Amino acid sequence: MEEKKPKKNALNIIIAILLIIIGVLLFLLLSPQISKKKNRDPNARLGQYEGKSQEEIQAELNRIVEEGMFNISINPNVTLENGEAEADLRIENIAANHHLMSVVITLDETGEQIYSSGLIEPGYHIQTAPLSRPLKKGYYSATAVFTAYYAEDEKPAGQAAVKINIEVKK
Repeated sequence: MEEKKPKKNALNIIIAILLIIIGVLLFLLLSPQISKKKNRDPNARLGQYEGKSQEEIQAELNRIVEEGMFNISINPNVTLENGEAEADLRIENIAANHHLMSVVITLDETGEQIYSSGLIEPGYHIQTAPLSRPLKKGYYSATAVFTAYYAEDEKPAGQAAVKINIEVKK
């Protein structure tokens, strides 16, 4: 009988150590959540306050959607008198946009980039600009890719693209 006691004691010690380890791990896992919740107001409830009208709720939803919207504006039919003339791009970052933007134009047939703007602030526009290389007489299909950037850190916020036509007359 005396031989069983040391084995039983060793088993009890191992079980106790495992329980302590599990307890410490649970404490470490749960303590960040507990500390986050201790600063929360106990009277705060999830959702919008009671008694808000449907119009007030809709206005708030519209405001949230509007903040994420990004309007693009460019001349869809660019005409150049000759291949070296400035292009009448009419790129506009309307004042209602909440983002900076840049525009890159590439030829659809070759994928060649023929225009790249810098950052354009809301309320600013580019009426005309030179292309990065002269184009020969003819018609070209191109894609203008607009990239929106957060004003705070100039990190990309999203992209939109539009097909445009370019005509070089001479």
